[in-house]
Amino acid sequence: MTLPEHAICSVMLAQFGVQQRFGWRGTLVVALAGISPDFDTVAKLFGDEHFWTLHHALGHNVFALALLAAVVSGLGRWVLGLRPWGYLFFWCMIAATAHAVTDCLYWFAVKPLWPLNDWAIKWEILEYLDLIVLAMWLTAAICLWKWPQRGRLIATVTLSLFTSYVLLRFATPPPTGVWKFVTGGWMYDIPEGTPGFGWW
Repeated sequence: MTLPEHAICSVMLAQFGVQQRFGWRGTLVVALAGISPDFDTVAKLFGDEHFWTLHHALGHNVFALALLAAVVSGLGRWVLGLRPWGYLFFWCMIAATAHAVTDCLYWFAVKPLWPLNDWAIKWEILEYLDLIVLAMWLTAAICLWKWPQRGRLIATVTLSLFTSYVLLRFATPPPTGVWKFVTGGWMYDIPEGTPGFGWW
């Protein structure tokens, strides 16, 4: 998923307890934990070879996920005074793990046991920049902004719809024609060198 989609997914997860307990400060911490695995995209600054080797490995393995969740929840406790730390760490770990698991749905392999080995998970069910998935997350974010008191319901519906869509895509043949375009094929028509798209 893209970084904004990971952030919204994490905000939705926070609606199952963190938002009610800590308010938006806690939700912000969980969202930060949910996008933190993508710190490994900085490898692109050192060249494409490093990017393709380290992205979805350096920040997406189980050891990094635990460390990132601990650091982010620790900052939440130290900077924002959110306690107990263990509760916040639990939800930060859920968000970071959800990041890695949802990335497995795409074509870019995730290496959960790196650097111990290069075993990778790549389900190739969805395409990056699937406009249906993007629409789901953006609609969820708008609904949550408009009706924050219904956060748990909005999160339940959103995560259920996303899961159903993944299962539908898994069970059906790859889309063709217009549906292929809508479900991510459009990004292959973008001219090479278009600013910003090299980072997706």
